[in-house]
Amino acid sequence: MVGSLRDQLRTLHERAPTQYGLLKSHAQTVEQVLATSSHNYPTVKQLLASTKPAKLTPQMLGNLLSLCVRFGILSTHSERNNSNRYDLTQYDHERMDELTRILAQDPFS
Repeated sequence: MVGSLRDQLRTLHERAPTQYGLLKSHAQTVEQVLATSSHNYPTVKQLLASTKPAKLTPQMLGNLLSLCVRFGILSTHSERNNSNRYDLTQYDHERMDELTRILAQDPFS
């Protein structure tokens, strides 16, 4: 069961401030990347190739997508050593919108 997104973000802010900062800086870009993907089960490289977001490396996007999985926004279709596939058929747009709203309010700074 997915917990409160605000509580999950608070925990991330307290335990992994660098990851929190990365997410805060790029949440809207991740939302755009996910929303515009033409693949149902893309890899990070496929997502980057289709949108070419500025200042977002494959490693950064991979870390951000892992956080989205942890927060119940999307799920992995398959996990591999070098390239996970993400299941965008189960992408929770409303939860992603909530994430960007909470981060825009900057409640933990």
